[in-house]
Amino acid sequence: MKPLAEFVELLAPLEVLHYQNVAIRGIACRPEALQRGYLYCVIDEFLEYGQWLSGAKLLTPQVLTQAAALLTERPYPEIAVPQLVVAAGRGRQAMARAAKRFFDAPDQALTLIGVTGTNGKTTTTQLLNQWLTACGERAAALGTLGLFIGRKLSEAAVYTTPLAPDLFRIVDDLCRASVNTLAMEVSSHALTLERVAGLAFDVAVFTNLSRDHLDFHGTMENYRAAKVSLFSGLSPTAVAVVNGDDAVSREIIANSQASVLDYGITAKASLRAIEIAYALHGTTLKIGYRGKKITIQTPLLGSFNVYNVLAALGGCLVLEQPLARLATAAEALHDIPGRMERVSLPNRRIGVVDYAHTPDSLWKALQTLRALNPERIITVFGCGGNRDKGKRPLMGTVAARHSDLCVVTSDNPRREDPMEIIDEILMGMPNRGVVVEPDRRTAIRQAYALSRAGDVILVAGKGHETYQIVGDQQLSFSDIEELRCFQ
Repeated sequence: MKPLAEFVELLAPLEVLHYQNVAIRGIACRPEALQRGYLYCVIDEFLEYGQWLSGAKLLTPQVLTQAAALLTERPYPEIAVPQLVVAAGRGRQAMARAAKRFFDAPDQALTLIGVTGTNGKTTTTQLLNQWLTACGERAAALGTLGLFIGRKLSEAAVYTTPLAPDLFRIVDDLCRASVNTLAMEVSSHALTLERVAGLAFDVAVFTNLSRDHLDFHGTMENYRAAKVSLFSGLSPTAVAVVNGDDAVSREIIANSQASVLDYGITAKASLRAIEIAYALHGTTLKIGYRGKKITIQTPLLGSFNVYNVLAALGGCLVLEQPLARLATAAEALHDIPGRMERVSLPNRRIGVVDYAHTPDSLWKALQTLRALNPERIITVFGCGGNRDKGKRPLMGTVAARHSDLCVVTSDNPRREDPMEIIDEILMGMPNRGVVVEPDRRTAIRQAYALSRAGDVILVAGKGHETYQIVGDQQLSFSDIEELRCFQ
């Protein structure tokens, strides 16, 4: 609990209305997170895909009965509640600064690793958590899968990167739980919307960049700039761990004060996979670093997961974990839910569930499976509603070119007509070798019925999710459980 006067001094607002030095018991910007005595932040936010939510519209009578004070970009003289009015466009940053002050800068009490990139954020953060935990650290991971402390799920996810009040509260909770390292996903939305403003990252990891979220960013240039901004904000004492095989890394290095550790497969990187052996049960890597070599065995599949392993290993190395200890601790690495997650099926068939929902990630998943020499690859996939429509035919093209048979279905159609989404996917596909079935459960069953010995059934797009969003309903649904029905 802190007095409102402390936030007035911190933020130096343009105007203060109805001032009383009330006690602030918490900070929120979502009505569902608000409790009595909180500082309520009136901000416009991209809380739902396809639309901004106006902070003013969320100022309901119920909210005003609980808020002790408001932080806002415009005054509301008719509302008899203390108000700190900041400049237009500065509300989210002010909210982050206020949250940091309320929780007494908890990010400075632990080591903070931010992971950004189009693909691999979830796997890399989870691997960092697994690896550091196996090395004896008290570590945590935060992102799409929720908040994990070690191997235990502590809190479900609302967003890939929480909004600033929730984020600083989580970091404070972790400090109280004696966690010393947090690896967290940093989405392009979070960077653009200043959700991580004020966080002092000790390490930032870049995985890769390909098309995604253009419904929000508009152009690839804006999307790339959002990712790069994480690194341009690093202090000179921080470290950037970057994928040297991705051209964007050069821009990151040019725009960051931080020290750099680059990793890769094809590049002459400081941290490099020298030899790679792929198999359906996992991957074996021989890795070179500063004249030393180690061998790592991981259950993860595919070249893209080699990059994820290297990214996580790089993050551990810059935290001064000994290479030999990391090699031993690698034995504790395990599958990431919904990331090339395997299900053994009758008659030598294999089901694989993966979160691949971009053209690039779907291509990588299919390339991985093709390299394992299955009899055929049957791909079940769709595209989410109220998302980037431009990628739909591109997804169709990738699936058609690299699968033997495709079953095009729904993902999370949300407020769009599932058949209209499917029609846009089909624009990128030939007529042959394609089955259309908008019901996802039926589509998976059709794929299984069409499969034979030695085939792989890839169910792509939803990964770990245990729901399907149809209209405004969130229905129970799990790709992995649907495949397990055939065991």
